[in-house]
Amino acid sequence: MSTTSSPTVFEALVAEIAQNYRHGRILVAVDGAEAEHTRSFANALADAARASGETTFRASAERPEQYMSDDDATLLRAVLVGFREGALERDDVITEVPLDAMLIVDGRFLLNPRLRGKWHFRVWLESDATLSAAAYEQQVHYVRDDAPRAAADAIYDVSSSDAPLRVFSDSC
Repeated sequence: MSTTSSPTVFEALVAEIAQNYRHGRILVAVDGAEAEHTRSFANALADAARASGETTFRASAERPEQYMSDDDATLLRAVLVGFREGALERDDVITEVPLDAMLIVDGRFLLNPRLRGKWHFRVWLESDATLSAAAYEQQVHYVRDDAPRAAADAIYDVSSSDAPLRVFSDSC
């Protein structure tokens, strides 16, 4: 995913997040079936946020072949709480987080019911990615039972990685 190919997509998303959350430490989740898509989308979003003047941090929470366990969710919650309290720990190094900062986390299963309320803004990515049999089975369960698409604030089709497309699926 390249910010040069579609900068307005990411600039518009950063503007939407900034409009809804003007102050404070903001937590953004980028969830989808394919780790490469979520990582590159989150990186491009972080680049756009930094270019707009936002202090932005990045993290990945991926277990590509395994549905998030209670231990994984607890560990991720601890990272999110630390960020909200002003300290981000990575590789035993603690970084002070300014009051107005954004943490963009990518990975699978971030919009599950145990975590979805932790995020200020939730992005769901759709694509035509080919998954392993195990990942496919878990993705079917996740989409069917946990409804991450319905929990998302923004949905993007990233089938063409150079041109992510915003999907509006109003229910009214």
